[in-house]
Amino acid sequence: MSIIKHIKHSSIDFDKWDKAISNSLQPLVSAQSFYLNATCPNWDALMIGDYETVFPLTFKKKLSITYLYQPAFTPQLGCYGKLTVEIEQLFYNYITKHFKLIEIELNATNKIQSPFVFSKKTFIINYKNGFTFNQNTKRNISKAITNGFKVEQIISQHIITLSTQFLNPFLIHDLKLTKKDTSILNNLLQNSISNNALISFKVVNNANKIIALAHFVYNKNQVLFLKGTNFDKIENTGSMHLLLSHAIHFFADKCICFDFGGGSLNEGLANFYKGFGAHPLHYSFLQLNNLPKLIKVLKH
Repeated sequence: MSIIKHIKHSSIDFDKWDKAISNSLQPLVSAQSFYLNATCPNWDALMIGDYETVFPLTFKKKLSITYLYQPAFTPQLGCYGKLTVEIEQLFYNYITKHFKLIEIELNATNKIQSPFVFSKKTFIINYKNGFTFNQNTKRNISKAITNGFKVEQIISQHIITLSTQFLNPFLIHDLKLTKKDTSILNNLLQNSISNNALISFKVVNNANKIIALAHFVYNKNQVLFLKGTNFDKIENTGSMHLLLSHAIHFFADKCICFDFGGGSLNEGLANFYKGFGAHPLHYSFLQLNNLPKLIKVLKH
């Protein structure tokens, strides 16, 4: 019978961990060690065998309770490596026994069934299947070009400075993220740069003013649209359409899948991604709260 081992962070063999991720059916960049080390620096690992199947434990402690949570900027965790329904059930049984509060995303290859598992989705382009921009997307790209906009890759030495100046205010004021979250993003950008896993683009106008900016973290399988924003929302002059179209073509010979990031998608954002030829990919969110009633009240 397979035995699950709990490995403390200090004892994780990151090379073996990353090999397990790369050998998975869905080797997502957000499950690699450099990514998790930035977004959840104290994460532990569950594993079967010698990293044959792995599961990141992204945990926090509050009111003397240790719980599992989904770190900021980190989609789709769960089981990676050699998978069967029986193996997934072993991990599910382990975490539900050891953690009374669980709020984590599972990757799209995880098929565990439970009353506490809910559906989420992202939008992806599978390059093997091709992609086609719709007419609205093409019009917006043409509009941006007509306005004299152009896309430039940001050199690595300037990425964090420009992100702090242009992206962080949007994350804080518009998306209501905390300064701690933006600090996590900066750490992730730095780790990604150090691992040659980050490409950032900006859109500039004729006066060389930045109109849009976005980050993309990638490995040979997946490119993840991490975060971005544009400053022509009122004018609607197409800068983000131009940037994303450039990024999609840029990664077409470098990755298998372009992932728009997913999460809680409203209809407008979903239609925006569909306009680039993206299709939905469904995955699971495990949400379980077995805390005592009094602590449940304190949590809210």
